[in-house]
Amino acid sequence: MKIETTRFGTVEVSKDSIVNMPDGMLGFPACTRYVLLHDRTDTPFKWLQAVDDPAVAFIVINPTDFFPDYEIVLNDDQVASLDLKEATEAVMLTTVTVDRENGRITTNLLGPIVINARTLHARQIVLDDERYGTKHVIGEIPKEESSNCLAKAA
Repeated sequence: MKIETTRFGTVEVSKDSIVNMPDGMLGFPACTRYVLLHDRTDTPFKWLQAVDDPAVAFIVINPTDFFPDYEIVLNDDQVASLDLKEATEAVMLTTVTVDRENGRITTNLLGPIVINARTLHARQIVLDDERYGTKHVIGEIPKEESSNCLAKAA
C-alpha cells in the first residue's frame, strides 16, 4: 500500500508492517497506525511514521543501543493489553528530540513505545521509574551543523 509522508513523499509499505497503537502516541491519540521507516541503514535512528497523517512522524531508537542497561518492567495489565506471550516478543523504541538551541540529542526513556513483534500491536507506556526521565542525552550536533540537520528534518 502507498502512504503519503511530508518527509519522504509517497512511500510503498506492506500492510503487514503496520504497527497498531489503539491509544496513539501521547498527544496524538487520533494517529493509531504507524510504520517504521529506515531513512538510512548506517544509523540507529528510524522514523515512526503515522499512516493516516503525513505530517506526524517521530524519530525513534532502540534505547539499548545507547543505554545497554535500560530495562523496563511491564505490569500484568500492560502485558495483557499488548498480548505478549513471551518477553522476547517485546520490541522497545524511544522517541528522540533535537534541541534546536544547543544541538543536544535526547531520548525519552520514561515513555517507551513497546511493540509486540508477533502482532505489531503497540502502546506507549509511561513508566513510574525514578531512574529514567524524558531527556536522556545520547549525543550532540556541532552548532554549525545543527541548523542544517534540523532544516532537513523539518
